[in-house]
Amino acid sequence: MNKSKIALACALAAIPACANPLTLDWVSPGNNPVGYYYVSPYTAEIQSTGQLITLYCIDFNHEVAPPLEWQANIQVLDQANVPSLQYGNSTSDTGYSIWQDYEAAAWLITQMTGTTNPQQQAIDQYAAWEIFLYPSNVSNWQASMDTQGATFVSEVAAQYNAAFNVVQNGYTPTGWDVVTPDPAGLSTSTQEFLTFASTPEPGSIILLGTILVAVGTITRMRMTKRRQ
Repeated sequence: MNKSKIALACALAAIPACANPLTLDWVSPGNNPVGYYYVSPYTAEIQSTGQLITLYCIDFNHEVAPPLEWQANIQVLDQANVPSLQYGNSTSDTGYSIWQDYEAAAWLITQMTGTTNPQQQAIDQYAAWEIFLYPSNVSNWQASMDTQGATFVSEVAAQYNAAFNVVQNGYTPTGWDVVTPDPAGLSTSTQEFLTFASTPEPGSIILLGTILVAVGTITRMRMTKRRQ
């Protein structure tokens, strides 16, 4: 193996591996306040890595706020992992299975990320929150929507129904990981989120760029020596 390849291999080995559970530090809320709450996306940092992770909230029943630090597991959103998720062992109040609830929530978050319209993003967020909503929190959720008017309330209801319609028609989420509190369970005090799966975080991108520059420098030095 030549020196440039050795340098690349060593540098890549220096990229921190993220193993569960992770310690997450809250960085910032969303920039779209609706009613009494901020709409996703939020941002957290994976402690000791400098990596940022974008969070999309599907859990209205718990709270994360700065300067909170919490333990979480990040795993692929698929049916096999449902028992280890925040609501995986609960009884659904939607009339569908827990897995279908997660499918519907993922579809709504996908719709949210597919638009730049703040109003539509808020509609998708409130509809996603409704899926796992505790009865004790309904009044707060409803009051927040009421500040936006009757049309907003009806649009949230329509989007909620649309999510389960697409699930019944065979929709299965792809490209999402779940950020689940560790330990998972309804008695925990931190929220559950979705995040994009296998998306390079800014810290890794900067590090990789530094690695490539270093490898390019080594290669140029070798070429210069050959010419001499």
